[in-house]
Amino acid sequence: MNTRQNSHASVLAGIREGADMMEVDIRATKDDHVVLYHDESIITSDGSKLLRELPYEALNDVILLENVLPYIKMNNRTINLDVKEDNAIAPMIRIIEHFDMQNQVLITGCEKERAAFIKAHYPTYKVLLNASFALFETCDYSSYVQQTIADAIDSKSDGINIHYQHCREELLESAKANRLPVYVWTVDQPTDMVKFMQLGVQSITTNNVKTLVHLRNEYTHISK
Repeated sequence: MNTRQNSHASVLAGIREGADMMEVDIRATKDDHVVLYHDESIITSDGSKLLRELPYEALNDVILLENVLPYIKMNNRTINLDVKEDNAIAPMIRIIEHFDMQNQVLITGCEKERAAFIKAHYPTYKVLLNASFALFETCDYSSYVQQTIADAIDSKSDGINIHYQHCREELLESAKANRLPVYVWTVDQPTDMVKFMQLGVQSITTNNVKTLVHLRNEYTHISK
């Protein structure tokens, strides 16, 4: 999509183009406002500052989660909340519950400790384990699969969120055997989209929504 990430425009474009789920990055300000923002730091008139150390009024052109959730709710979609820091968890949950949207939320951005914390304190929420980049880079693939599955089970995660280049049939087979759906990100090439649909992943995150929706509809029609 030709829109700025973490903006009203990107969320509305995703809905308009037929996405089932919109993904946004989540952080919290010093005064517990939950905002859509990816980076840890933000440029202000006084230079680069940590977002978590600033009040919301000090930010420019940063969107509040509470201003996006109504669009998701009224269009009966799901929102993928990629949590960037632990301080955002409690205020994020309060906003979700204010809008009564527990069943329209998927929480990601969680390695084992964060996933376990959220499941322990908010067990009714759907939480995905983020497969570790560091683990992928430091061990053989079979060991990576074994540890990822173990971490998902130990943290009581509801599935696995994984970079598409790290997702292979071995992991998918092991995840399926353990009843762990697999979500892949970020898949922008049509050939990769088709491959992962054929492999049976639960969900594909993309910037190229129109193409994915078209291919999904074609694949669904052929599969019937």
